[in-house]
Amino acid sequence: MTKISVFKCIAVVLLIGGLATAPRLNFDATFDKSNEPALPAPTPRFDFRWQHGALRLAGHTASANHEQSLLQVAASSFSEHSLEAEFMPLGIAPDQWEDVIVKVLYLLAESNSSEAVLANNEINIRGVTTKEVVWKSRLEALRTVLPEGVSVSANMLYIDPTIDTKQACTMAAEAFVIGAINFEESSAEFLSSAYPRLNRVVALVNVCTETMISITGHTDSSGSDEWNQQLSLKRAAAVSDYIVHGGIEKDRLFISSAGSSLPIADNETRYGRSLNRRIDIKLQTDQ
Repeated sequence: MTKISVFKCIAVVLLIGGLATAPRLNFDATFDKSNEPALPAPTPRFDFRWQHGALRLAGHTASANHEQSLLQVAASSFSEHSLEAEFMPLGIAPDQWEDVIVKVLYLLAESNSSEAVLANNEINIRGVTTKEVVWKSRLEALRTVLPEGVSVSANMLYIDPTIDTKQACTMAAEAFVIGAINFEESSAEFLSSAYPRLNRVVALVNVCTETMISITGHTDSSGSDEWNQQLSLKRAAAVSDYIVHGGIEKDRLFISSAGSSLPIADNETRYGRSLNRRIDIKLQTDQ
């Protein structure tokens, strides 16, 4: 993947003029392919990432004109910031994506830091902004013009711009309640309910760069103490990996294991054991 400036991106798109070459596939003319199963069609997807003064755009576009429009929006809305673009036309992006992706890019320009994914006609956005009123207004405007069948969900952290950033981060860390991060039995695979909660952690610590994250894994009382210690450590590591994958530096995370030593529910019941298979996350910002 090659990093290129906004203006070089525009120049390249204009020079290409919409021409794209597909890989040439050579088959033996005598080979009978009639009984071969058809390959599944690739799923169109577009990813946005706006973090640390850098904008990354990657995914399927509807046309060369679409790519040019995206680069022009990036040049005007994210001026003086670096841009990394990897467009994959392939002819599979729906025509309706052309306006949708441009409008999402305008929306993200009102955030301090954000990520968005467009796939399966659903837009998922997470991030941080100090422009709560403007952001919500643009989000509602986006919802009103979405094509039929396309939905949007946003998980944003709103920060008061009148408060010192460090003070705001300290207050946010102290008040932060993540909710339960639970796991499958005898597994380090967390339940789907954990994803939006972990995304909130990533959104907060991404803007609060001095905030440290402490992650402690727990198990129920099934199995030996040694097994439970190992499993709880794997669970803490799985959560740590997810947060790091979200763009957070690994040296800001500390993981530990408590095994089954600190239950919060009755291990004699199935429901109680499910609650004890968990992660505790604590955020701390130096005063």
